Amino acid sequence: MRYAIFTDIHANLEALEAVLARIDELAKDEPIDQIWFLGDLVGYGPNPNECIDTLRKRTDVIIAGNHDWAAVGKLDLEDFSAAARISAEWTAQELTEEHSEFLRNLPERLEIGECTLVHGSPYGPLWEYLTSEVLAERSFQYFSSRFCLVGHTHVPVIFQQPYGLTTLTGALAEESKLDEEETGEMAAVVLTSHKAEAAERAIQTEAQSTLASETSLHTQPTENEEDGENEAGNAEFVAYEIVEKSTTEDVIQNAEDRLNNEIEELLELLGLSQSMVQPTNAMVEPPEGSWTPPEGYRAIVNAGGVGQPRDGDPRAAFMIYDSEGGTFEFYRLAYAFEKTQEKIIEAGLPQYLAVRLAYGR
Repeated sequence: MRYAIFTDIHANLEALEAVLARIDELAKDEPIDQIWFLGDLVGYGPNPNECIDTLRKRTDVIIAGNHDWAAVGKLDLEDFSAAARISAEWTAQELTEEHSEFLRNLPERLEIGECTLVHGSPYGPLWEYLTSEVLAERSFQYFSSRFCLVGHTHVPVIFQQPYGLTTLTGALAEESKLDEEETGEMAAVVLTSHKAEAAERAIQTEAQSTLASETSLHTQPTENEEDGENEAGNAEFVAYEIVEKSTTEDVIQNAEDRLNNEIEELLELLGLSQSMVQPTNAMVEPPEGSWTPPEGYRAIVNAGGVGQPRDGDPRAAFMIYDSEGGTFEFYRLAYAFEKTQEKIIEAGLPQYLAVRLAYGR
């Protein structure tokens, strides 16, 4: 059986349609039996209803992401960044009653054959970001299948661990004695909401700074522009001026360093720092192409994001899992993000949500 798997559309219709078209092309050469989606249909983007309609027609499996449940009131928006809150509230107003009910009833975890499907992690299905071996070490405790397929970080990554090496040591052993619900809330919500806030803040600051700089270079304010309109009465969108420019490596590295420091501080508060936990798993960057899991290993696999990639590559990401051959094929695909950018601005959503699509950040 061959499965096309992707995640994190975030109401980006152009990216979704491009990925589905590519899957159809691949299916002509070798049949694809099912399509699985791993959560976050909505949030950030301008076409929630259209994406839900399309996905319901085309996919065989859909699970919930945190933005899906936030848009229908099943998650508290206090744990979201400012931009995420704004987009969740906007999405809630845009959704049809049928689509709201559909999102409300999505499962947060499924087990199919050798695969466990969750949005964030098997430990924190909706919230936890798997960004390091330390966090992945705990997650290997919470699924028994060979593979766990995840999303949420919008970054392609693989964590692989030999069979039989899953152990609880040090702080993890003590933590396992605590009430599971309490520690789940502490580690999978508090940690990741802080991380999400820090990530959004770093990206938003850079995007707004660059946008302001480019605007001053390429536009002269008119009488109507203070109200967000140009002389023709249309929504002014200056993000196109910077689409071909790149964020400097120094800026990216500084933002990532600040974020990593905050994460490590939070990990230490939760007793999960690198010094306390010796991981038995290894983090692997997926190739653009085929990857075969080593014999005798389990793996947590993230294909990356469709509608808002965050690994510095603006192309949409998805993968094909061949259960008989035991292989994963990773794909990246360019799409017309300029059209999505324009829709975001016209919808009145935060402008940096449009700008970031060009950077893949």
